[in-house]
Formats: sequence, structure tokens, C-alpha cells
Amino acid sequence: MFLDKLNTQRVGVFSVDLLNILKIPLFFFLIGNILFALLLFLRVRILADTFSASENKIIQAIVLGYMFLVVVGSLLAVLFLILS
Repeated sequence: MFLDKLNTQRVGVFSVDLLNILKIPLFFFLIGNILFALLLFLRVRILADTFSASENKIIQAIVLGYMFLVVVGSLLAVLFLILS
């Protein structure tokens, strides 16, 4: 209800909507989350290639599933941000 009361502010020729400004940090957070998942995947892959253990394939599969869920979840969140 609070966000519905925010009006569009006119600055010179442009009109600035406060809700659009609040969406920008969320985009950066989602991009950072995807980059973190990618770095985690690369780190686990390097460690799995360096050390041989029986759990390497399981850990790689878990991290790959995590990365897939992060990317899909972030894309859905971006879609909801654009639609709102």
C-alpha cells in the first residue's frame, strides 16, 4: 500500500518513477548472485580436478544443480521485476 502512494516526480523534461529507481539495486543483486554461483561452480570444478575422491561427481552434480536453480530463479525474478 505504501508503494502505491508514491507518485511520479517530474524533473525538468523527464518524469522519474521512484519504483523504477528501487528496482535497479535488485537487478545488481541478481547479477551478483549469478556471478557468485558461477564462481562457486568454477571453484568446485578446479578442486575436483585437483583432488581425486569418490565424492567428486556428486559434489559437481550438486553445484551444477544449484547453478541451474540460481540462473532460472534469477531470470524469473527479473521477469517479475519487469512486469511489476
